[in-house]
Amino acid sequence: MKKVEIQLLAEQALGLTPDQADALIDNGEDYDTPLKERFGVDLETFGKIVNALTPLTPVIEQPKTNQLMHAFVQLRGGRGEILAKQAIHN
Repeated sequence: MKKVEIQLLAEQALGLTPDQADALIDNGEDYDTPLKERFGVDLETFGKIVNALTPLTPVIEQPKTNQLMHAFVQLRGGRGEILAKQAIHN
């Protein structure tokens, strides 16, 4: 999974608003401090946990390619928005 997707999932897990996430980055901070305060892990460890949990997420079909993938999805405005995804390789 891409680092930017793991960061987005960290933002969601931490309950950060888009403005708070932007401020975190703009101030030169990293995700380690808030993740350690909340969950006791750094971003690298959080990413390992995310990757371990990914096979437990729903399987979706990528609309453009018809490829099956596992995805962390958030419901927004009555539609599912993909936060992070990982292709299923047969």
